Amino acid sequence: MLGAALFLCGGSAIAAADAAPALQQLQQQARQQRLAEQPYWHTLLHYEQGLTGAVSSTVDSDWFFLAPQGHEDPAAELDATLAAFFDPQPREPRREPAQCIFGARYAWLSQQLDFEAAQLPQLDCAERDEWMGALAPDRVWVVFPSAYMNSPSSMFGHTLLRLDGREVRDGTPLLAYAVNFAANTTETNGLVFAVRGLTGGYYGQFSVLPYYEKVKEYARLESRDLWEYPLDLTPGQIRLLLLHLWELRGAEFTYYFFTKNCSYQLLTLLQAARPDLQWGDQYRWRAIPIDTLRSIAPLSGDAQYRPALATQLVAQARQLGSDELDLALDLARGERAANDPLLLELDAQARARVLSLANDALYFRFLSGALSRDESMPRSRALLGARAATGERSDFDAPPQPALSPVEGHATRRFAFETHVEDGDASMMVRLRPAYHDLLDDPRGYTDGQQINFLDLAVGADLDPARWRWSTSLIDIVSVAPRSELFRPISWRVRLAGERADYGRGLGSGILEGGPGLAYGDFGGIVGYGFLFARFEANKDLDRGQSLGVGPMLGLLARPLDGWQLQFEAATLPTVGGQTLDRGWVRLGQQWQLSRNLALRLELGTRWLDGERSEEGALGLQIYY
Repeated sequence: MLGAALFLCGGSAIAAADAAPALQQLQQQARQQRLAEQPYWHTLLHYEQGLTGAVSSTVDSDWFFLAPQGHEDPAAELDATLAAFFDPQPREPRREPAQCIFGARYAWLSQQLDFEAAQLPQLDCAERDEWMGALAPDRVWVVFPSAYMNSPSSMFGHTLLRLDGREVRDGTPLLAYAVNFAANTTETNGLVFAVRGLTGGYYGQFSVLPYYEKVKEYARLESRDLWEYPLDLTPGQIRLLLLHLWELRGAEFTYYFFTKNCSYQLLTLLQAARPDLQWGDQYRWRAIPIDTLRSIAPLSGDAQYRPALATQLVAQARQLGSDELDLALDLARGERAANDPLLLELDAQARARVLSLANDALYFRFLSGALSRDESMPRSRALLGARAATGERSDFDAPPQPALSPVEGHATRRFAFETHVEDGDASMMVRLRPAYHDLLDDPRGYTDGQQINFLDLAVGADLDPARWRWSTSLIDIVSVAPRSELFRPISWRVRLAGERADYGRGLGSGILEGGPGLAYGDFGGIVGYGFLFARFEANKDLDRGQSLGVGPMLGLLARPLDGWQLQFEAATLPTVGGQTLDRGWVRLGQQWQLSRNLALRLELGTRWLDGERSEEGALGLQIYY
C-alpha cells in the first residue's frame, strides 16, 4: 500500500519510496532497543504470557493486529505498526488510518523513537480529536456498584470508570460519561449466562455512555449502592487512557465470568495510563471486582457513597411515624388520593415528607415492572403536584454511609485451620476458599445477608480411629433479604457440593440443596429467616443411588457487637420417596474478628441421621488474604 502514496506533513510531501529508508531505520532502532519486549508494548496489545512462556493477546478482533501473526508475535506487530504509520489509507472496519486508530501506540513509539526526527508524517485525526474533545475529562473515578444477587454476572459486584468533563460541576456528576466493559448478550436466564460465562461463551466490549444511564441501571433498577473512588491521574495519563480507549473501540475480548471479566479488563485499560499497575499472576485464575479495585490503590481521595433508591426509601421510612408510613404506602399503591382527608390533617412539612416518600415508592414500583407507565404517571403527577402545593421540602436525612467502604473489608480469599470434635473423637482440618464471603464473615465492607462461597475445600483426618475427612462446595450462595412494609423480596439459597458420606462405606456423595425462603428483621439487630429446603444426594451406597429430603430450615442472624457475628440454624429433612435417609441438624456459629483479616470461629451443633444423633463442635482460626 506504500506504492505511490504521498504523505502530507506541515505542507511538505514525502513519497513512499522516500519513506522506505525512514521506516527501515525506525524498525532497526526498535529492534536495537528491544521495544517489542517492553512491558508497555505488551500492555497496549494486551499480551499475556501462557503457562508455556509464549505470549498471546486477549483481544480477539483480527483488525486490531497489523501483522498476520501479530496476535502472538509482539516483534512482528511492532514492525507492522511502524509500517502502517506511514500509510494514510483508511483501514477496515474502522475506516481510519492506523495513526488515527492506534493513538496510544503512536504516542509511545514516537517517544521511544522520535518520529519527528525521522520525518514520519503526522496525519489529521479529526474524528478521534472531536471524540476526545467531547469527553475532555479533567478527573477520572473508578465506580464500584455493590453485589447484586439476582444476576450471576453481578454477584461479586462490578467496576466501571466515570469521566468528569467540562459539563460536570459540583453536584452534577450524573452529566459525566461512564466507561464500561460488559459481555455482549441479552440472555436473561441466569443459569445459561453462568454456564456460558464460565466457559467463554460470550464476547465482551468497552463502551462509553452517559453516567446517568449506569446510575439508573444499578442504583435504581437493581437497588445497588455505588461507591465512587477518585483516581490519581495526571492530564498526560488521562490522555493516554482516552487514546487507548479509542484504540479498543469495537474490539472484542472473550468474556470469562471469573477471570477475563469486567473488572479485569478495566485494569488492563487503566494500565495503559498507569504502567505502574502491575499485578503479575494474581488474576490468572480469579478476578474479583473488590480485589481489582484494591489493585488500583492508592486512590487520590475518600470514597463517595451513592445510595440506591431502595436504600434511600428504607432510610426515609425510618424517619416517618408508622401511621405516616402507612399513609405514604397507601398513596403509592393508589389506595388513597393526594387530597385524602388523613393527608390534609398533617402539617405542611409532614405532608411534604409523606408525599415525597409515596412518589419515590411509586417510582420504585414502576422501575421494578410492578406498574405500567400509564398507571404510574398520572398518580405520580398528582403526588408531585400536592407536594409542591405544600410549599415545603421533604428534607429527609440522607442514608448513613456504611462504616467501611468495600476496599476496607476483609480480603476475599480465606485459609482456615480448624479442630473438630464429634462424639468425643477429635480431628484436624484445613480449609481453603478462593472466594469470597459467608454469613459469619465480618460483613463490614460487604452486602448484608449475602453469602457467596466458591470452591470451598476442606481436608482433614480423624485422630482415632484414623480416617480421612473431606468436603468441597463448588458453589454455596445464600441471599437473606428481610421483608418490610416497603419491599417483599424472596430469600433463596443453593449449594452444589461433594463430601464424604456419613453412612455406609463412607463413599463420596454429590449434593444439590437449597430452596426459597422469607426473612424478617433488621441487620442492625436480629434477622430471622426460614427456607423450604430440599436436599438431593447421590451415592452408590443408597438403594436407588439417590435420596431426596424436603423440609423446613429456620435461622437467626445477629451482630451483638461490631466484629462479632452469630448465626443459628435448625432443619429437619424427612425423605421423600426412595431409601429412608431422614436427617436434620441444629447449629450455632459465632465468629470474632480479631483484626481486618484474622478471625476466630466457633461452631457447635447436633445432627441426626435416621434417628442416630451426633454431637459436634469446631474451633478454627480464619485467615483472609
